[in-house]
Amino acid sequence: MVRKIEDLRAATDEELIAEHDRHARHTVVGTAYYVDELDRRERRRAIEASDRLARRAYRLAWSNMVLAAVAALAAIVALLK
Repeated sequence: MVRKIEDLRAATDEELIAEHDRHARHTVVGTAYYVDELDRRERRRAIEASDRLARRAYRLAWSNMVLAAVAALAAIVALLK
């Protein structure tokens, strides 16, 4: 049985996992099955690393903005004296 794309996209993760597990009992897979899973895991790790890097860059940008504001304030104070 093949689902329509609309039905496939509307299914929950749990429904898809259960359907997969039912069909997997009667299916023989080649080695690409394992390579695809390893590739999926590697992509997931890369996405998580990218997210961590983006959060660090965001915090660094905020820190730089605060330091620039403090420096500007110090320069204004120095000019007014």
